[in-house]
Amino acid sequence: MLAVSAVLRLALALGTDVYFDTAYYWQWARHLAWGYYDHPPLAAWLVAVLGIHATALVCGALTVAAVWGLARDVYGDSAAAWRAAALWSVVPVGMVAGVWATPDSPLLLFWTLGLWALWRERWVWAGLACGLALLSKYPAVLLGLAFLLASARARRLPWGAWLTGALAVLCFVPVVLWNSRHEWVGFLFQLRHGFKGWGGWNTFGEFLGGQLAIGGPVLFPLALVYAVRGPREQFLLRMAAVVPLLFFGYAATRARGEANWPETAYVAACVGVAGMRPAWRRAVTVSGLAVVLAVGSHVFFPVVRAERDRLLWRIRGWNVLRELATPEKLFPGMDAKNVAAIYAPSYQLASHVAYYTGAVTDTGASPRFSQYDLWPDPVIAPGQDVLWVGEGGPPPPDDLAARFTAVEGPVELAGDFRDRRVHTFLVWRLRALKPTGDNVTP
Repeated sequence: MLAVSAVLRLALALGTDVYFDTAYYWQWARHLAWGYYDHPPLAAWLVAVLGIHATALVCGALTVAAVWGLARDVYGDSAAAWRAAALWSVVPVGMVAGVWATPDSPLLLFWTLGLWALWRERWVWAGLACGLALLSKYPAVLLGLAFLLASARARRLPWGAWLTGALAVLCFVPVVLWNSRHEWVGFLFQLRHGFKGWGGWNTFGEFLGGQLAIGGPVLFPLALVYAVRGPREQFLLRMAAVVPLLFFGYAATRARGEANWPETAYVAACVGVAGMRPAWRRAVTVSGLAVVLAVGSHVFFPVVRAERDRLLWRIRGWNVLRELATPEKLFPGMDAKNVAAIYAPSYQLASHVAYYTGAVTDTGASPRFSQYDLWPDPVIAPGQDVLWVGEGGPPPPDDLAARFTAVEGPVELAGDFRDRRVHTFLVWRLRALKPTGDNVTP
């Protein structure tokens, strides 16, 4: 199972376009800071050091190794450790995080290392691992909650746990300071994103369906069984499995969330299942592998057709944006050196344009606030051009177009994969920025 997983991870990482959100984190890596609008900074730091592919692959491989180490210490048996590692290697959400670089990649690694250190009561290592988990993604705080619940049940809070908490907080302080200088945008975004919006039975049903997909159709229910009926001595792991599921399950009743949010629950669940009957272990492995292979085969040889294939949209057809690096081929007669920036209506598209062209990019008329709104606007001199690129439209917003003397286009760029239209990008040229006194929108 580990060999199959490793081969498939390499194939997916090297055989697909940059994941739709990964280009955004690559942009972060070009502007290193202690925080960003959406998440803490560790994913950007790793991408800056290792690159996109190595960040995901290294984090994914080390997470498998950490699951092996945790399970070995829990059961005192290397056979159980290999079973847990094999189980985790085919959990769909773990596969995704080990292929495409996102904040989930370091979160799963350092959550697992933190849980392992807490289990062994290695308080300094636990503090450092938990601190790095917090630098990866805010939900890492739920590991602390799981530990406190286990301590309350045992009626024991070792003195070293205070050191763990202090080290984790110390690691996270710079993120708090960054947020304080930026009107707390990171914290407020996550609270609104997770709890504010339309929610109810429909969104909760979506949450359950998402867990059956990203956790696996057998592992998800077994994670709940393990949390309720697992061995007493594994109470810490049981809480590490159930706390993320309960927390984000509740959030799903308040707003529509993302399926991957409780992903950390499945680390402990795999360790727990490694100690269950062989029939359950085989069921988890076969079902997880079936999901992973089905998705993987669709990525390379799609058979099922959908009006909008969300999976292919995320990882295929983006490389056509390379043509924006030579805009004179799209708009004959223009001077490519005179293009000051490229605008797009979303942060994903603006980031992909930057990745494939190396151009200065920005967002305009975006319905969602993003890190681009915190970065300085591109510097455009009078007489310079910009490009506007949208997927299937829309045209340049009026307040942007009014600053230029003329608008040309659109020119279509087709992002196809195996005779399927995945993306249709429309490109406009905004010619010659008006002098400063003339480019004020009426």
